[in-house]
Amino acid sequence: MKLTYDEIVRWMKEYFAAYNAYAQNPRTVHRMSDFFTENVRFVPYISDFGGPEKAVTSRDDFFRMFTGHPTVYEKFEVEDIAVDERRLVAVALLKVALFDSITNEVLLKKHYLPRYQLVLDEAGALKISTILFFWEALPPEMDKAYAIEKPA
Repeated sequence: MKLTYDEIVRWMKEYFAAYNAYAQNPRTVHRMSDFFTENVRFVPYISDFGGPEKAVTSRDDFFRMFTGHPTVYEKFEVEDIAVDERRLVAVALLKVALFDSITNEVLLKKHYLPRYQLVLDEAGALKISTILFFWEALPPEMDKAYAIEKPA
């Protein structure tokens, strides 16, 4: 089965809506199983948090990561999705707000740029098999490399 660009974009938007609704609650996170292979690989390219050596390599561990920060939750707003239907790759530019779980106060706004490798499972359903995850941040080395002064 060959998926079209529009089908992949529609499915990705369904994924982001489901993430916002279910992923960060331990009681509903299992609803995200429809979107991931069992051996999904999440590679965080985040200063101080990861790289390939810190990859998450199972859906259960990925779900533990989703629900592992109960004091905050995040909401994704899709700004753009780029798709290569031939290679089954999607990249999304997401505007993200992090909220305090008790007060619902916005704590931080930033952008994420995840790259999703998609696959069709045995039943022909689209699934995410790998996420290369980048977020808006400056690595500690940037201060030295560009002589950036931090505001007082």
